[in-house]
Amino acid sequence: MSHFVTEDQAAFRDAARAFALKEIEPLANRIDREERTPPELTAKMAEQGFFGLFIPEEYGGTGADLTTACLVLEELAKASPAYAGLVSVEMILCPEVVLVLGTEEQKRRILPKTVSGERLMAYSQTEPSGAGNIEYHQTKLTPDGNAYRLNGSKLFCTQGEARTYLIMCRTERGGEKGYGCVVVEAEQEGFSVAPYEDKLGWRGTNTGPISFTDIEISPDAVLGDLLTANADIGLIANQASFLGHAATSLGCAVGMFEKTLEYVKSRELYGAPMVALSPWADRLARCWNRIEAMRATLYTGTRLFDEGRRDLVFGSTCKSWVCETAFEVCNDLLQAWGGSGMMDSTGINRYFRDSRAKLIAEGGTEMHNAIIGRYALGFG
Repeated sequence: MSHFVTEDQAAFRDAARAFALKEIEPLANRIDREERTPPELTAKMAEQGFFGLFIPEEYGGTGADLTTACLVLEELAKASPAYAGLVSVEMILCPEVVLVLGTEEQKRRILPKTVSGERLMAYSQTEPSGAGNIEYHQTKLTPDGNAYRLNGSKLFCTQGEARTYLIMCRTERGGEKGYGCVVVEAEQEGFSVAPYEDKLGWRGTNTGPISFTDIEISPDAVLGDLLTANADIGLIANQASFLGHAATSLGCAVGMFEKTLEYVKSRELYGAPMVALSPWADRLARCWNRIEAMRATLYTGTRLFDEGRRDLVFGSTCKSWVCETAFEVCNDLLQAWGGSGMMDSTGINRYFRDSRAKLIAEGGTEMHNAIIGRYALGFG
């Protein structure tokens, strides 16, 4: 799809490709094995300006469009889908939440520190009692004099090296109940991060429970309207984030395809080059077709977003279909490696595991299909 990419977009994509090959690829298996992101990699990401790519220039960022951000994420994911997933949260979701809900003062206070890597962010909504369904969430913000108190807990928070947390919580104002977002700093008394989970895929993203015990929240740490934050985020930040995560799934499939292609071309099987065996040529062709279809779907979505169209249904369509298809591609390609694909030493099975994790992360396929189904039936 090179003829759809502008010169500026191509320049960012190519820079990300070079960075991924030099800095991420050599660490990818280590990130997966140790389930942690080396701090030096995060520092280099910040130096290159990747964390600020999607943040407007007035807040220290580059001000690139979503298409550019997704092109970058695709390249990063070809080396490490797990790390690209973490970057997607940092690059797109968290800044968008602040941009959508925050005051001018809050944007100028929070966003430049993310661009520099000084204080990276995390976003947390999922809870033990309600998964992603906010009607059943228990984390609550209650008035306390001129401030507020936050109590509750969250699951599966993707943290990386985050120091600033954007927390969704139940709220109340004048007897009216709603859902809001508050900023919690890692150093605040009453904030706790449990030991990270040991996961099937997306290893290295540092995922785990967090809890809040009577944390004092000042008024300037409340983002936007106390009652309607979730609806506001849903129209912009969630859609952009769904597309960002679809980009990491696409990159995952492309990365495994490229590695598998080289493997098949170099291996001899049954006394002949493996690439000459028609079953594998056919399988590679089918995977190629699905990759191109995923790419067309994703970048149609990003261009709609960049043109100002806010279509959460299309965001869910991309997240659901691209992530499911990427897993199918990785599953097919794993077969070409035989026993070698099962071994951690080759680094191939992490693509399979990371692609599988994406069917759950950032909203399970069923959730997205429910949104699509309601729209198709005329209920949306």
